[in-house]
Formats: sequence, structure tokens, C-alpha cells
Amino acid sequence: MALVALVALVSVGGAVLGRAAEPPALRIPLPAFELTDQRGQRFGQEQLRGRVWIADFIFTTCPTVCPKLTQRMKEIQREGRELGDALHLVTFTVDPENDTPEVLAAYATAQGLKLDGWTFLTGPLDQIESTVVKGFKIAMGKQESSPGIFSIFHGERLVLVDKEGVIRGYYEANDDGIDAILRDARALADL
Repeated sequence: MALVALVALVSVGGAVLGRAAEPPALRIPLPAFELTDQRGQRFGQEQLRGRVWIADFIFTTCPTVCPKLTQRMKEIQREGRELGDALHLVTFTVDPENDTPEVLAAYATAQGLKLDGWTFLTGPLDQIESTVVKGFKIAMGKQESSPGIFSIFHGERLVLVDKEGVIRGYYEANDDGIDAILRDARALADL
């Protein structure tokens, strides 16, 4: 029984006997990007340098998974508030043809989001595709489901990026994934 208690103590929160969690080993360099934020300002990797950040990918007219992803990001913002400016959230639209800066700002307001420490990005479709598909290695696109009717698809994982703009992990947007991404973000913020 004492051994079980010791194992539980050692593995709580990803720490080993009081040591901080190790940062994730994954390292995928993210190519530089510069897009437009919800205020109509240019925003890219340069503004994120020196911060750990978490990205997600949505479109504002999505009725299914996107509102859930936004709520999970809101949860990350709340649970990670002790990191202050060391953690930033970035939401990329996968429907830039419709999600203008004004639409993104209205979406954030309608969702009750605090935008200090959270940026929504849009831009020309080719730049969004290059950033999301080639940079983040996240699927996105648009398929014609019937004549004149298009369905947008995209990956649903959250992506953790370190202070140097290197991807350090992909996480499911479920309870375990949120716990893991916050643990790893804290470990990277301490480096």
C-alpha cells in the first residue's frame, strides 16, 4: 500500500518528487507567418517571440466542433492565468473568405472572450493554408458537398508552440488534453 501511495505522489501533475514537469521532446520549426488580427493589425510570429503560445483552428459559422474548441481555449486561458503574459492564445480561421477581422472581433464578443492574451487571425486564403497546412501540419480545406454547397473541414487538435516558435506538441481538446497542454505550457514557460 505504501508503494501505491509513493507512485501516486511521484506522478501527480507530471512532476517527479517535487521537480517541474519536463518540457515535451517534439520539435517542429514553424515557418514565419504574418496575418491580420481581429483589430485589422498585422500580427505574426514576431509578436509571439518570447512567449509560449497555444493555437487552435476554427471558423465562425461552424455549428459543431468550433464552439467547443473556443470554449476549451477559454478554459485554458482561465486555468493558465498564473502564467500572465508568458502564455498567449492564437485562433486561426480556416474560412478567411468570410472571417474578416470584424467578423472575428464580433465572434469573440459573442463568445464572451477576454482578448488580452488572445489573438484571432485571418488573411488571404493562400497564406492561411500555407500557415495551417504546411506550417502547423493541420488539415484544412473546403469540399463541395452538393452543387453550390461547400463544407469546410479542419483539424481539431490544439498546438503548443515554444518561445522560439517551435511546435512542441499536439493535444486533443478533451479534459486530458487540456491538463497536458497546460502542464507542458508551464514547463516551457519556466525555461
